[in-house]
Amino acid sequence: MRASIHLSFLLPFICISHAADTPRPALNGQHWTVTHSQLFRAGPPGSFDEIAVKDPTIVQHEGQWHVFYTAKPKSSKERVPAELGYATASSLEGLHKAEHIQMLPILGGVMIAPQVFYFAPQKLWYLIGHTLVDKKLQPVFSTNPDIANVQGWIPMQRLQTNRQATRTWIDFWVICDEAKAHLFYSDHTDKLWRMECPLAEFPQGLSSAQEQLALQASGVSERGAWNFHEAAHIYRVQSDGRYLALLEGGYSHPVRKNVMEARDSRNRFMLAFTAERLEGPWTRVEPSENEFLAERDHLFNPDGTRCLRYTQVSHPELIRSGIDQRLEVPDYRLKLLFQGFDGSQVKDDYNYNDLPWELAIMENR
Repeated sequence: MRASIHLSFLLPFICISHAADTPRPALNGQHWTVTHSQLFRAGPPGSFDEIAVKDPTIVQHEGQWHVFYTAKPKSSKERVPAELGYATASSLEGLHKAEHIQMLPILGGVMIAPQVFYFAPQKLWYLIGHTLVDKKLQPVFSTNPDIANVQGWIPMQRLQTNRQATRTWIDFWVICDEAKAHLFYSDHTDKLWRMECPLAEFPQGLSSAQEQLALQASGVSERGAWNFHEAAHIYRVQSDGRYLALLEGGYSHPVRKNVMEARDSRNRFMLAFTAERLEGPWTRVEPSENEFLAERDHLFNPDGTRCLRYTQVSHPELIRSGIDQRLEVPDYRLKLLFQGFDGSQVKDDYNYNDLPWELAIMENR
C-alpha cells in the first residue's frame, strides 16, 4: 500500500520536501554490517541496569571512549524505573568489560535518554536528557569541565524553555551551527519539533524560544501503519556541509495507545532526512516512502550472513569525528551505536520495561 509523508506547514516554516531536483546523498542503507555485536550488555542480577542498557550516546576524547546510557533495573518498589549509567574504555571492544557506573548519586536525580557533547564556547561538557517533573517529562542538563572525571558532573538542572507542557515531549537533542543552538525533540506522534537561541545565550536563551515544527513522517506499508516515533539525532556531514537527521520509526501497537511494536515482524527501524540548514526544509533520503535506511533485514554479520541477534534498529547514535556542539561526521559512510535485541520470541502481552535491550555497532561501508 502507498505511504504518505504528511507535508505540514507552520508558516513561514516549510517542514519537509520531496522535490525531484533535491540531490540525495550517496547513502547506502541496504547493507549494514554489525561489527561489534553485544558491545555493551545489561549488568548482573541486582544491579541498577540488570534488565537493559539503552538510549546510548558516545564520544571519544583523548584516547578514551565515553558512553552514557539509560539503565533499566528489575521492577521493584525500591528502585526507580530507569536511570543514567556510564562506562569508559580505551577501545570499543573494552566497553564489553567496562565498569557500569551509576550516575543517579552524582547527578542528584534521574536523567535518561542522554546526549553528550563538548560546548566549546563555554569549555564545558554537557549532558542533555529528560526526567519526570510532576509526572511530565522535562528536559534537563548537567555540565562538567572534564569528561574524564565522572564525579565532576554538577547536579542536573531544568533546561528552561518557553513551551507549555500540554502534550508529551521526549528525547531532547542539541546541535549548533556557527550562530545558533538548536533544540530538537519529538512528541510521540509523527512530529519533530525545534527551538533555537543565539549560540552565546545557550542554554538560558531557550527560555524565550518559540517552538517550530521541523518535519512529520508517517505512512502505511504492507506491515501496517508506521510513524516517526522518537530518538531524532541530527549531525553535520563534513563532506558536503549538509545536516543528516536519523529518526527512529515503528509500527503502532494494535491495542496499546502510544506504544510502538517490538515484535519480530513489526520491528523498530531507522529513517533519514537531510537539510542544508538546521531550520530546514528536510528531504527524505530513502528513494521511496516505505523504504527505511536501516531495519531488521538490512543487518549482516561480518562474514556476510544475516544477523539474527537483532530484529530492532533503535535509538541510533553516530560515532562522530569530533567532540563539540557541531556534532560532525566525516561523510555518509556511517558507523553507529544502536540498541537492539531479538524480538522473535516476544509475546503479544509483553511488558515494554522488561525488553532486553543491549548495545551494538553497525556500519554501512
